[in-house]
Amino acid sequence: MKKPLQHYLLLLLLGLFPLGALATTAPVGLLDGMAFVGLNGEAGKSLDPDEHEEITFHNGLFTSVSCEPYHFESAEYSAKVVDDAIHFTAVTESPTHGTISWQGVVKGDTAEVSFVWTKERWYWNTRREYWFRGTRRNRHVTEPCPDGI
Repeated sequence: MKKPLQHYLLLLLLGLFPLGALATTAPVGLLDGMAFVGLNGEAGKSLDPDEHEEITFHNGLFTSVSCEPYHFESAEYSAKVVDDAIHFTAVTESPTHGTISWQGVVKGDTAEVSFVWTKERWYWNTRREYWFRGTRRNRHVTEPCPDGI
């Protein structure tokens, strides 16, 4: 018994539809919508009261607000749940200032992050280690910041 061509096209369309719907509704990142504010410091030292930082997660991208003036762009992040915390990594790059590798843990409303800034030059290389501790900001990262924050 021969089936009409329309039958096969219908099966093909029904088979493809769920895949398209799944791709548009799947979550982009575990931390999306979160923002943390706090301080940075050199590794092994106290947090610096003059080094304010905000890190954000939006649409699968990680952003360090304090690094934006140095042309570090937002970067994709990866995250996974381990026990009652979310561990994440990201690598941000600047065309003029090098690379920063980020590793952090979000537990409740607190983020603890270590990051390494490297810049390779023909005459010497820079490698500096830092850390960040921040608390979750109570607004969604897509909302505009009020003046003075």
